[in-house]
Amino acid sequence: MCVEPYARSGTVSVGDAVAVTLTTARNLGIAVALIAAALLWVVSHREEAAMERYREQETRYAAKQLELTGTLPPVLDESSGLAVSGAQSGVYWTHNDSGDGPNLYAIDMAGKLLATFKVDGAEARDWEDMSAGPCIGDLAPAAAAAPTVCLYLADIGDNDRQRPFLTVYVVVEPRLDENARTIASRSFRYRYPDRPDNAEAFAVLPDGDVTIVSKGYSGTIAFYRLRREAIARAISSGELLTAEYAGDSGIRPNPGLGLLATSADVSPDGTTLAVRTYYEVFFYRAMKEHGSVVWSRSGTPCFLGEAESQGEAIAYLDRDTLLLTSERGRGSAGLIHRLRC
Repeated sequence: MCVEPYARSGTVSVGDAVAVTLTTARNLGIAVALIAAALLWVVSHREEAAMERYREQETRYAAKQLELTGTLPPVLDESSGLAVSGAQSGVYWTHNDSGDGPNLYAIDMAGKLLATFKVDGAEARDWEDMSAGPCIGDLAPAAAAAPTVCLYLADIGDNDRQRPFLTVYVVVEPRLDENARTIASRSFRYRYPDRPDNAEAFAVLPDGDVTIVSKGYSGTIAFYRLRREAIARAISSGELLTAEYAGDSGIRPNPGLGLLATSADVSPDGTTLAVRTYYEVFFYRAMKEHGSVVWSRSGTPCFLGEAESQGEAIAYLDRDTLLLTSERGRGSAGLIHRLRC
């Protein structure tokens, strides 16, 4: 009995069906891969073109001074926060991003490592920024004692925006001439008023209030506020604070252009807030509204160009001068720049 080929008879063997299915899947897989590669190429070239146009426009706002002062040591491959010492001339404090322990590093402007301190009682989940400010709550000095400076270490990174609360560790600024290399910490916790968010920018004002700037993953780069009185209470009691929404920064987040907030600091006189992104620094002046500081956009941003491969931290040296650090990247160490806009 002669059996007709399946193409003519309409019957298909199991083996042939499997072979046809696999061939079709392979062809579809190749087609999908080619389409994906083509789309990726188009998107990549569009992003490059957009970045080029952006750089051409922003060069009008180039910094007046952007001076490389040093490189960071290998132990600081992800310098993410920066603060100027309040009591020790020429000393700057920094820490790594996630992946390091609860360590605080003292450096000079050339990047020389001066000391390393372990922060006792702290967990380093995702430290993103730090700030120098007044010691408050249980850390406040006695009335007769000289004022002290505290360092606020902000464990506020939340890329997936799922953390139910964030933690800020507070330590009295250690002195380099002391033998102890472990320092005690206190802490307070906070959450956002509506839903979890990611932030890498944290600044303590001279009066002890705190400004937090969201990174931009939610579609906006927003300001949040924590008040000194609430922070002091939370340090003592462990109360979970709720940050107050304090306005939109006006920066439209755009990852392709590096427009994501990575650090912030307040000028020594408390009048100006500097918010940095990967390639720019934006400035805001302090205005009083119902007894609280609100930030109003001031002047033009300061364009940094490609001075840093991944710019992360910022701190005021004086009213007109800022210090920047970056993470290690492109096969080079992290960098330190002095900036005047």
